Amino acid sequence: MLIAHHKSLALLLTLLMLNGCLQSEVPGMEQGDLPAAFTALASEDAASAAVSWPATDWWTNFGDLELTGLISQVQRGNLDLANNRRNLESAQITLREAGFNLLPRASVTLGTGASLRETRVDGVDQTNNQGTPISLTAAVTYTDILSKPAIYTQAVADYESRAAQVADVALNTLGTSASTYFQLLLTRDKLVAAAQNVANAQAISAIADARVEAGVAVPIESLQQRIALQREQATLRSLEQSELAARASLALLTGRNVQGFDVEGQTLQNIVVPRVQPGLPSELLLRRPDLVQAEAQLRSAVAGIDIARSDYFPSLALTGSASASSSSLTALVTSPDQFINASASILQTLLDTGQRSRALESRELAMENALASYRRTVLAAFNEVEVLLSAVQLQAEQVAVALQNLGAAEEAFRIAQVRYEEGVTDFLTVLTTQNTLFSSRNATLDTKLQQLNTLISLYQALGGGWQATDIVR
Repeated sequence: MLIAHHKSLALLLTLLMLNGCLQSEVPGMEQGDLPAAFTALASEDAASAAVSWPATDWWTNFGDLELTGLISQVQRGNLDLANNRRNLESAQITLREAGFNLLPRASVTLGTGASLRETRVDGVDQTNNQGTPISLTAAVTYTDILSKPAIYTQAVADYESRAAQVADVALNTLGTSASTYFQLLLTRDKLVAAAQNVANAQAISAIADARVEAGVAVPIESLQQRIALQREQATLRSLEQSELAARASLALLTGRNVQGFDVEGQTLQNIVVPRVQPGLPSELLLRRPDLVQAEAQLRSAVAGIDIARSDYFPSLALTGSASASSSSLTALVTSPDQFINASASILQTLLDTGQRSRALESRELAMENALASYRRTVLAAFNEVEVLLSAVQLQAEQVAVALQNLGAAEEAFRIAQVRYEEGVTDFLTVLTTQNTLFSSRNATLDTKLQQLNTLISLYQALGGGWQATDIVR
């Protein structure tokens, strides 16, 4: 009997050691997937290319206190972010449950009941009431011993994937809020420009009407200018509607109704254009939530393979129980009837018509898909950062050119307006310079917004100050 016990114990220890071998390595990126540096920064001087990964309050770099306050309102009142926080709390509960599943299950039961036995002997009923026994039972069970570590590893990976997803949604929400705020300021800038355009068109229309009345110009000049004036007035009304739509979008992001909601900001001109210079590309793997999420999904798929492989090994289970019973609670404490039971079981499936093999093959295919998705996500992230870094440099140049063009257009229109009033320049020249001025104003504003939105996208592409170490279990 002792020899059989030693054999069972040896088998148990052998299977537990094999369990450590079930932990598979997570495949990584292929050579060449991770660039050594961002090429868009290659032309920067060493002194000016200081590392500047985004901080968690990256929006403060735009130098607008109202934007900072608005982001705080979004963090507190956004309904989607509130749902995300609750979802993450639910995921934490699920992870804790998976952690408890690693431990043996213990239970304690206290019960009581009546025992009544009735017999009939020689036509006489005999009733035997055995009283009301009280029992106390404690039991411990530990099943699926070999597969539990892999199941917990998968649970951890699934939780980290959810946490990274929540961080990614939060980053996108804050980026959208900043972009919507800038869009509102742009619309208000365009409202001012549109009002200037209307004023300019009215001035030219008055001059054209006066010249027609004086007989020095044909009526078509006055009609054309009236059409131009009506076009600018229609543009002004359309911008007023766009301003309301932008305010409504911003109000929704803060979890409020547009009625009574407003911001004091009126122009993009005071928004600072920050400078961002990230460090090594490899750091991006821990700074972007979507990359951390994809890597966690890969680890979950690898753990799934380990779970499938564990089915090839015997199923181990340990159970133990101790119980005490007596006819009264006092006797239960002082002198109960005690029973102790302990057992171990090893079950092995011998024939399953290939079910385990098919399950393992399916998990391996899922892991290969997860690896391909991870590599694609990483490559797309690096390419996105490269494009955005290049776009930031290009748009800085475009803003400077747009400002120069606007200054030239304003001066050209001033000269054309004076010369037309003096009768030196024809109406076509005035109309051309007027349209050029209107287009230059809008182009300057649009270029500034594009520059700011590109910087917001770059902050998001660099992770927005988030890191994988921020995940709290």
